[in-house]
Amino acid sequence: MMDHTGGWMGGWAGGGMWLWTVIGVLVVVLLVVLIMKVSKK
Repeated sequence: MMDHTGGWMGGWAGGGMWLWTVIGVLVVVLLVVLIMKVSKK
Protein backbone atom coordinates (compact mmCIF):
# COMPACT_ATOMS: atom_id res chain seq x y z
CA MET A 1 0.00 0.00 0.00
CA MET A 2 1.14 3.51 -0.75
CA ASP A 3 0.72 5.63 2.36
CA HIS A 4 2.73 8.61 1.11
CA THR A 5 0.00 9.71 -1.30
CA GLY A 6 -1.91 11.45 1.48
CA GLY A 7 -5.36 11.20 3.05
CA TRP A 8 -7.26 12.43 -0.04
CA MET A 9 -6.28 9.23 -1.86
CA GLY A 10 -8.29 7.21 0.66
CA GLY A 11 -11.56 7.87 -1.16
CA TRP A 12 -10.00 7.03 -4.55
CA ALA A 13 -8.51 3.74 -3.35
CA GLY A 14 -11.91 2.43 -2.21
CA GLY A 15 -14.53 3.21 -4.85
CA GLY A 16 -12.53 5.27 -7.32
CA MET A 17 -10.49 2.49 -8.93
CA TRP A 18 -13.16 2.09 -11.62
CA LEU A 19 -12.51 5.67 -12.66
CA TRP A 20 -8.83 4.92 -13.33
CA THR A 21 -9.91 1.89 -15.37
CA VAL A 22 -12.22 4.05 -17.50
CA ILE A 23 -9.46 6.65 -17.96
CA GLY A 24 -7.03 3.92 -19.00
CA VAL A 25 -9.44 2.55 -21.61
CA LEU A 26 -10.11 6.03 -23.00
CA VAL A 27 -6.37 6.71 -23.31
CA VAL A 28 -5.84 3.43 -25.19
CA VAL A 29 -8.74 4.19 -27.55
CA LEU A 30 -7.37 7.68 -28.25
CA LEU A 31 -3.92 6.27 -28.96
CA VAL A 32 -5.37 3.71 -31.40
CA VAL A 33 -7.36 6.43 -33.21
CA LEU A 34 -4.27 8.65 -33.48
CA ILE A 35 -2.15 5.77 -34.80
CA MET A 36 -4.80 4.92 -37.41
CA LYS A 37 -5.00 8.56 -38.54
CA VAL A 38 -1.23 8.83 -38.83
CA SER A 39 -0.93 5.53 -40.71
CA LYS A 40 -3.54 6.64 -43.26
CA LYS A 41 -1.39 9.63 -44.17
